[in-house]
Amino acid sequence: MIQDASTLHSMDQSNLNAPRTTSLPAAAKRQLAAAGVMLAIFLFAIDATIVSTAMPTIVAKLGGLELYSWVFSIYMLTSALTTPLFGKLSDLYSQRRLMLIGIGIFVLGSMLCGGAQSMEALILFRAIQGLGGGAIYALSFIVVGILYRPEERAKIQGIISGIWGVASILGPVAGGIIVEHWSWRWAFFVNLPITAVAVALIVVGLKESGQERRAHRLDFAGTFTLLAALMLLFYALSRSSHAAQSLNLAVLGIIALGIFFLMVFYVIERRAAEPIVPLDLFKSSLFTTSAVVGTLASMGVFGAISYLPLYLQGVTGLTASRAGMVLLFLSVAWTAGSLIAGQALNRVGYRASATAGMILLALGYSLFVAFKSNLSVVWVAVSGTLIGTGMGMVNLTTLVAVQNSVSHHRIGVATSTLMLFRTFGGAFAVSLMGTVLLHQMQRGLNQLSRGSLSAALLDKLTHPQNLLEPATRAQIPSSILPRLIAILADAIWYSFLTGFALMLLGVAASFFMSKDTPAKMAPRRQSAD
Repeated sequence: MIQDASTLHSMDQSNLNAPRTTSLPAAAKRQLAAAGVMLAIFLFAIDATIVSTAMPTIVAKLGGLELYSWVFSIYMLTSALTTPLFGKLSDLYSQRRLMLIGIGIFVLGSMLCGGAQSMEALILFRAIQGLGGGAIYALSFIVVGILYRPEERAKIQGIISGIWGVASILGPVAGGIIVEHWSWRWAFFVNLPITAVAVALIVVGLKESGQERRAHRLDFAGTFTLLAALMLLFYALSRSSHAAQSLNLAVLGIIALGIFFLMVFYVIERRAAEPIVPLDLFKSSLFTTSAVVGTLASMGVFGAISYLPLYLQGVTGLTASRAGMVLLFLSVAWTAGSLIAGQALNRVGYRASATAGMILLALGYSLFVAFKSNLSVVWVAVSGTLIGTGMGMVNLTTLVAVQNSVSHHRIGVATSTLMLFRTFGGAFAVSLMGTVLLHQMQRGLNQLSRGSLSAALLDKLTHPQNLLEPATRAQIPSSILPRLIAILADAIWYSFLTGFALMLLGVAASFFMSKDTPAKMAPRRQSAD
């Protein structure tokens, strides 16, 4: 989801270009409203990454390493599903009012997250935060289309794109500094004063639009069946890491129920007047291959963002702030990769650009595989640079390919569908890699506990998050600590091996993309329009 600012111009193209019956707001008020929208977008973007470096500390304080992946996954799922819904609601109701409601939900979620007393509560409150975040994401881009004329939008879109880049860079660093010098709770409470300023600017500057309201049939049934299916499948992954047998009857039952909901979702989408996932889009081979490659790339980058801090803090012993500095390489490289693809795409075509990006992602993961559990901080930075550059290239390439695979009036729905798949892919990878990590951790701890260990020490070892808390880590005997760190490192290695396999699938899938360039496709698209 981070660095997806390029999608904003296509979020709801019909809404952005709708005729206006009232004049534009006064210049000063328009600037105030735009500033408020930018602040809101900044908050949504930074919350996708600020938690990454804070999570090891959060797990050390609250416990529940087995729920680590859910803090990321639930935020991504709920925000992805509410984005298209609020985009359509903006055609029915006041964008200003909906924007304020979205910010209100986001603030409520942030407050609750900051006050969470358990990992289960934090996950629930992150879901609420994601609901508000999805509203902010959709409505910010729509409001920009209302505030600015078509010829002015490119400039403001460029500014917002820059905000995404800054947020993705600042997020990990800010998260590390906050947990190191204050409390992890301020990673969420810091949203409150900024949102207060954003709300004030929007209330003063944003006036109601006089544009015509268009009726929509909201696909609530499709949205909730898809959410239920994904939640069940992710929960099955989580359960399988703790079961004596990975696929016991309980896990198989949950998987079967998840598949059932997916089948119901498919039936609903075939009949829905305005489905959340229009199935006819997949008749285009360019759209289908782009969605697959984009989804696999998102798996790679979100897996890295989620588990690199765990490796840096739990294995190499870096502080949270220094771990955030290492993640800077990934964030900056992501922006650089987008710029590279933007310059090269019309010369080399979709396939070459996407394949190059996926190869870089695979190379980034291969460093973990090659070095086993002995990857130094320098090589982690190199790995992050390769992963970030590859994601930037694939991100832009698949976005442009998807938008060029459909007629002009369907750009919005095609883009939002791609965004859904990217987000679901990222959430799935975080959950899958977390399941592998926990399974390997449990195996290693079981072997370690067979020795002659005291009951008190054995209790500490059954909670591997103690490795992430310096005070508790210091209490572990020096004869045991290296072995415990090795178990964590080995478990993370297996999770990155899983990610590497997914990246190889992405490389293979990229070979099926079209060799066309955007320039070559332009005449065909114009004739289709």
